[in-house]
Amino acid sequence: MNGISALRVIVGAELRAMRNRLLKGNRTRLVALVIVLLLAIPFLGGGTFTVGATAGHFLPFSVDPLLSAAFTGLSLLMLLIGFPTVIASLFVGRDLLQLVVAPVRTRDIFVARLVTAMSANILISGVLLAAVLGLGAGAGAPLIYFPVALLLIAVQVLVVTSLQAILMTVIVRWVPARLARDVAAAVAGLTGAALYLTWNLSLRQTFRRTARPDVSGLTSLVQRIDWLPTTWPGHALTAIASGSVAVALVWVLATVLLAAILVAMAELLYERTLLVGLGVFGDAPAIWRRRSTVRPSPQPYPLRGEGSPYFAIARKDWLGFRRDVRRLTRLLPALLLPVGYAAALSQPARSLSGFWSNAALITFLSMFMASALSLPSIPSERRGFQLLRMAPLSMWLLLRAKVFIAFPVVVATMLVFSVAVAVISKSGVAQLLELVVLGLWLAAGFVSISVSGGAIDPRFDATDDRRSVGLVGSLAAIGGSLGFAVLSLGALALFLFGGQAASGAGNLGPIPSTPAVGFAMIFGGVALLAFCASLVGALLWIANSRLRSFEASIAST
Repeated sequence: MNGISALRVIVGAELRAMRNRLLKGNRTRLVALVIVLLLAIPFLGGGTFTVGATAGHFLPFSVDPLLSAAFTGLSLLMLLIGFPTVIASLFVGRDLLQLVVAPVRTRDIFVARLVTAMSANILISGVLLAAVLGLGAGAGAPLIYFPVALLLIAVQVLVVTSLQAILMTVIVRWVPARLARDVAAAVAGLTGAALYLTWNLSLRQTFRRTARPDVSGLTSLVQRIDWLPTTWPGHALTAIASGSVAVALVWVLATVLLAAILVAMAELLYERTLLVGLGVFGDAPAIWRRRSTVRPSPQPYPLRGEGSPYFAIARKDWLGFRRDVRRLTRLLPALLLPVGYAAALSQPARSLSGFWSNAALITFLSMFMASALSLPSIPSERRGFQLLRMAPLSMWLLLRAKVFIAFPVVVATMLVFSVAVAVISKSGVAQLLELVVLGLWLAAGFVSISVSGGAIDPRFDATDDRRSVGLVGSLAAIGGSLGFAVLSLGALALFLFGGQAASGAGNLGPIPSTPAVGFAMIFGGVALLAFCASLVGALLWIANSRLRSFEASIAST
């Protein structure tokens, strides 16, 4: 069998297996997936397209930084969320063992598994596609803009997936097997955190009317950190929208060349680490081993009364959390970002008010911490969930307990960071209160949505928390969090600009600053907040229904 036919057979088998898993699996899960997609496409996709079109029409000078931010945000999400899919596709699976012993080239195996590994990243890129198309439509870009945007998004997905594969192969090759899993999780989070921090530093300095893509910027890479590879597709699309065909061609060629180099490096390293990776990532997760100590048996305290199930579940989760290395490594990026960003705030932005940049960072931090702490909280019960089902506890109580366990941690981090940001950036008391209120609102919403996502599609038999939530639950958590973030920031903007318009001190461009317009904007903000609350309540209700109807057996792990 030659290379092309072998590759065709392997890719065809992977695609058929994916189709069979979707169509011949659990009917309820398939229906839930269709419902989530039908709700996400018009609301999340349509809302993102509308926001992009509005920004492209009223803020034409900000098209380049917005496109760069969109592509960098996509890369960040893929690095943080798509890593488990890359590990499972490249180094896990019985079918992969069969391919290794078959007369097939490793290159063909890599290409076929890379296509599978891109599946999660392709789903995430749907949000970027709506934003990029909206920006182009609002800015009046030529027709060639739209197919090139689709091509560059696909290339960006390939670039990030190849980078993930390179990181995994490097870890497998030079890190001891017993530490490879934990180092992989730490590297994934720290890489995404460093990328976001670098881009955010750049955004604070380049979101201005004179910032335009120029090929000469490639020669000043050291001086201008906004020329990250993740921003190259955005510069290419901006050049197309402004009519600079030659500049756009250079950026497109640079992006494609980078993708080719990363794919070649990933294939070369994968060929040398495939067998080692199969042995490393096929085992159970690493847990810290402690010396067995003899402890005195607990004595009953009759005067204490009945114990609280909230504190009991919280104490159990805390003990399991601090003993699991992988869970701890997930919080490293969340701890790195505030430290790095605090240093960055010592040099305030030149032309963009730091409030919205700080609000965006608080949004991302709260979303990331809520996802890391809350998404696997229900599936991490594993077989213990059967005991909870038999206990005199309702599923509503379990959901509330999981929310209240993660909520104080996220809130404490957001409060400390909001105060630090306000002090370092020399913001007033009013902006500090706005950031604090925003952090509290976002923490409550993101934690509830993440807990709901884990409860909607739990996999209690998974030994790795990264695979403990199914596709439907992951889509519900990601889509719900992104929608909640966009609507919350939109409501905040309507409140702030509406208040300025009501007092006659606002500058809304072509929109008149009258009290009627201001009160209408404030009413729109209230409506957005009500929709956010309805979204969270609907996800919690679905999660409660799913847990109450769960009757499947849980395999021993």
